[in-house]
Amino acid sequence: MMGLNYVAIRVNDLEKSLKFYTEDLGLKIIEKRSYMPGEQVISLLDEGTGQKLNLMYYAEDCKLYTPWKMDGVELDHLMFVVKDAKKTFQEFVQKGAPVAMELMERKTDDGEFAMGFVKDPNGIWIGFRSQSNTGKE
Repeated sequence: MMGLNYVAIRVNDLEKSLKFYTEDLGLKIIEKRSYMPGEQVISLLDEGTGQKLNLMYYAEDCKLYTPWKMDGVELDHLMFVVKDAKKTFQEFVQKGAPVAMELMERKTDDGEFAMGFVKDPNGIWIGFRSQSNTGKE
């Protein structure tokens, strides 16, 4: 059997990234470790879904270090399902998160759909998506 264990993203500023993912997105720190000099790994958990995210930081003296490219395209995006994507998107923009893609809203046969993207401190796109049902079967 094979299943996704976690998603790992390389971060440039560990403290800013940790604040974003714990304080702003509500993930919980479950482990901190290092397998080699200059490396820091912080494992985070979304207690609601059980999904895990590892923040990977490599100092310049680490053998895995490469110069930072702040374009965020190395990882396409992370998507979070939320109750109200419009509200969540607006809250993150008000907190200073740069907009990666404006909020999209549309009515569907199943209700109302909304989705928008901001950037985390590393330039990675973070999506918020919601679908409200109209009660149709």
